Amino acid sequence: MTEENKNELTKNELLAEQLQKLLKAQSTRMELYSEFDIAFKDYLQGKCPADQYHSICKIVTEGFQDVSQEIQTIEKEMSDTVIAGIIRALQQGEKERLEKTVKIQILTIQAKESEKDYDGTIKELQDSLQIINEKNQEIWDELREEMHGVSSLVC
Repeated sequence: MTEENKNELTKNELLAEQLQKLLKAQSTRMELYSEFDIAFKDYLQGKCPADQYHSICKIVTEGFQDVSQEIQTIEKEMSDTVIAGIIRALQQGEKERLEKTVKIQILTIQAKESEKDYDGTIKELQDSLQIINEKNQEIWDELREEMHGVSSLVC
């Protein structure tokens, strides 16, 4: 094996490792969304008291911040600028997703606790969230293709 081939293999191994870290961080993010959603539904159904729901929201928010910071670090250290750009798009999409999710939850709670009707606004936000989720899925599909390509170079 030539020195150039060894360097290329090392570069691809590093890239594969970075992508595995990204996959792990995104998996953690998905678990946080699940916890967030469960707590919200439990709160709406009266199974979770307000103070407990707020505590869960605080913990989940801290978790989102940690994951985002971790992914930003991966992005900065990414050895492939194209993949770094895809990661940036993912981060932006996830930020929009979280903002819409929080707005939907806040309006849903306000509608439940008051006489105001936010159904139209909530529906618009849900539609917008669906579009964001589809875009994020497309970004993940692109990242999976990159991961597959890199893993085939390492093996």
